[in-house]
Amino acid sequence: MTCGSYELEVVIAARPERVWRAITTESSAWWPLDFVTSTRTQRFVIEPVLGGRAFEDFGGGDGLVWYTVIDVDAGRELIMAGHLLPPFGGPATTALRVVLSTRGDGTLVKVRDDRLGILGGDSPVEGWRIVFDDGLRHYLESGNAT
Repeated sequence: MTCGSYELEVVIAARPERVWRAITTESSAWWPLDFVTSTRTQRFVIEPVLGGRAFEDFGGGDGLVWYTVIDVDAGRELIMAGHLLPPFGGPATTALRVVLSTRGDGTLVKVRDDRLGILGGDSPVEGWRIVFDDGLRHYLESGNAT
């Protein structure tokens, strides 16, 4: 049994309330579809309520749950707990914490992924960089966001 903590920071040129809205209601618009588990994935959904899910929606009620939301401080913090399956670097339990704070005219997004279990594969930091930098930051700064 091993554990690991992995951290990433991304600065986004958008106010925290706009970043929060993108994370919690627009994830299917910016979540990279090459960062999912199945070619059947139609969208990635984050439900920002206690007991909500972060999941891949395959359509027709099919999908894969990544996390369950265990803490919400609306506009500031989201903590989710999940299970990492063997094909994706587990088996392990994981807790993902996303914290937003003002940084100048923009937002500092801090991502922390704590894992406990039989860990395999590479560090998840590059994957989270793809999601939060290439995905979220690019979406908000490119002018494509509504």
